[in-house]
Amino acid sequence: MKKVLGKWTIYISLSLIAIPFLVMYIAFFMQAFSKGITLGVIPQKFGFSNFSFLWNPIPWGLERTSIWGIFLNTVLFASISGFVVTIVCTLAGYALSRLEFRGKVFFLSLQLMLHAITGQILLIAIFFLLFYTKLLYKIPGVALARASLEIPLGIWMAKGFFDTVPWDVERAAIMDGCTRFQVWYMIFLPIIKPGIGALFIWGFLFAWHDFIYVYTLLSGTVPLLSTMLQGLLATEVVDYGVIAALSFFYMLPPLILFVFLQKVLMKAPIMGGKGIA
Repeated sequence: MKKVLGKWTIYISLSLIAIPFLVMYIAFFMQAFSKGITLGVIPQKFGFSNFSFLWNPIPWGLERTSIWGIFLNTVLFASISGFVVTIVCTLAGYALSRLEFRGKVFFLSLQLMLHAITGQILLIAIFFLLFYTKLLYKIPGVALARASLEIPLGIWMAKGFFDTVPWDVERAAIMDGCTRFQVWYMIFLPIIKPGIGALFIWGFLFAWHDFIYVYTLLSGTVPLLSTMLQGLLATEVVDYGVIAALSFFYMLPPLILFVFLQKVLMKAPIMGGKGIA
């Protein structure tokens, strides 16, 4: 009896804690699909008028802006970041998993230290680096900078994926005359294909929802969805229905990407293996 009461006490406590967050999400969806809400959660009239930005330009500042151009900018920014993270981490992960060289343990430890440093601390240094390389206010340059923040932990992830591949596979390929690059490209990458998908999503998602780097390093010259939402919130008259609809539209691509790649991600190799020895 005491165990049952203890369990119900935990369930009730967790439910009470979750209620404010649940109400917040319900209000978010109701606001997106209705013209207004009463008492925070009761919709006044269902409709899709808040989503009119999908087929009409939306007012933003002193000009009218199309959502699709900004959406493509955001997809380009996140995709470049995802591809950079995937390529760099798969190359580095293979080398750290299969090659022995001086400083290997220090390099792996350094990656963890770099990941522990927040991106905001590096923002000023990255600003001047992009400025002197003439990549400031350009999507490819800022995407490279954003990808660099996810590469340290991504290298550890990739190393874990390569560690799961038996050494006999590599030895057989080398004995058949494959070079190291051919072993990496033709043998290992097809085997760890789910891991590659995980790395791409890792780099894509962190770039997709980024605001600080986009707001600082693109500075409104190339608007993305995150800075567009901030710009709409900074106007004198805020239409919270449109804001909710835009936010819903903003979160759909990552959800769709995850749904389509869910089966692939479930097959991703478990991180582990030799460690850093």
